[in-house]
Amino acid sequence: MDIRQLKQMRRHRRLFRLMGFVWALVGGMLLLSCIPLVLDPNASIVYNGVRTTAFGPKLSAALFAGGFVVAGLCFLFVPARFLDRLYVWRQSALSALFFWRR
Repeated sequence: MDIRQLKQMRRHRRLFRLMGFVWALVGGMLLLSCIPLVLDPNASIVYNGVRTTAFGPKLSAALFAGGFVVAGLCFLFVPARFLDRLYVWRQSALSALFFWRR
């Protein structure tokens, strides 16, 4: 690998870490707003255009927000070597898909 590829790999790693931080932050804010809805039986949520107080849609919204938190934390704390492998896989996939452009 040359220096240019190592710099791109480092930038790729940093972008994934930043993306993980943003996902965890936004998912955490969504989760903090959904937890009181799940715990309050009188709270209502708009589900498919209809205002409802059912437990299922409120739980689904909280699990969806929790998924963002989990994905963000995974990107934040995944080992760097995994992100480097992901970069190499991405480069080889792009090379295989767009080989006629070079």
